[in-house]
Amino acid sequence: MLVGVTSLAEEKPPKVGDTAPDFTLQDAEEKQHNLKKLRGKLVFLILGNRKIRKEDDKWAEAFQKDYKKDKRVTAYIIADMRSVPGFIPKGFIRSRIKRKPPPVTFLMDWKGQVHQRYHTEKKKPNLYLISPQGKIVFHRKANFNPEIYTELKKQIDTLLAEKP
Repeated sequence: MLVGVTSLAEEKPPKVGDTAPDFTLQDAEEKQHNLKKLRGKLVFLILGNRKIRKEDDKWAEAFQKDYKKDKRVTAYIIADMRSVPGFIPKGFIRSRIKRKPPPVTFLMDWKGQVHQRYHTEKKKPNLYLISPQGKIVFHRKANFNPEIYTELKKQIDTLLAEKP
């Protein structure tokens, strides 16, 4: 290993108060989405994988129910695609997502780099709320739970009330 170079595995996981690690990922339409370009908006990230997709969708559905029409806040499911067998074409995966779209924009992390930077847990959705300034203001690793969602919603509503 080179001296002074840190691998993704050696980085510490981001915590509340930290600047959210930036990323650029594609959705099913191959449109690029970049976290840094979303500054000025509240961003709810649901990081998961295909084995917990139903739980990811529960978080996204609850979010959409409350915030779908509010342009000051957005949400993404970021899927760790490393477990997809290599013989399955990416185009096939994209077509399946287009056919049955999730409740919020679905981004594909083919190499798992975002998941590595956020140190995600594989068995539960990893939830992050990013402030308009790009700071992490909420973080949980949890299957859908109404009490945790209420806590998230309170944080979102508080931040939205602060915006002019």
